[in-house]
Amino acid sequence: MKKGLLIFAFLTFAAAAQAQLGVRAGIGSSNFSNGDSQRALTSITRFHLGAYYGLKVTEKVTIEPGAFYSGKGYKTIPLGTTENIKESLSYLDIPVLARYAVTNEFNVFAGPQAGFLLSRTRTDKNGKNTNSEPIGGYEVGAVFGAGYQLNSDLNLQLSYDFGLSPFNYYDVEVNNTVFKLSVGYTIPSKMKILPE
Repeated sequence: MKKGLLIFAFLTFAAAAQAQLGVRAGIGSSNFSNGDSQRALTSITRFHLGAYYGLKVTEKVTIEPGAFYSGKGYKTIPLGTTENIKESLSYLDIPVLARYAVTNEFNVFAGPQAGFLLSRTRTDKNGKNTNSEPIGGYEVGAVFGAGYQLNSDLNLQLSYDFGLSPFNYYDVEVNNTVFKLSVGYTIPSKMKILPE
């Protein structure tokens, strides 16, 4: 029993030693998407910023949970009008990605994501509306993309985030979609007990 606990403790410590904490930031092109509802909508550029925690499972596979502030939304001029409408949404996104190293530099990744609405600002001819009721409080989504390791600490990635659970936005079912370009920095770890 004690031997088993010691082995478990060692494996847990070894896994933690291989884990890497990092920060990531970038810009995204966001929109609402779902069939006909997207035709009159235009993407807007928003930023994202947060942290990730990479836990190496095998030589090729890393599990990477994270927490990010993510800007989303869209803008439009409704047909037959000259009115400008802009919807700016702020989310706390929590992805859990599985990252596969195709080569030492190039990797691909995918995984689920939970999003929690932090704030909403709709700007139109009547001014600003911050009522979050038309958006809902959370969304279930997914992420996939590709990354490139510039060196041991710095990385680039391109990803696509999309909602899996549509919400009723003024009687139209829509999903959030975001194309993201990000720069990440992995904080060098001083605690290494296993070979790379």
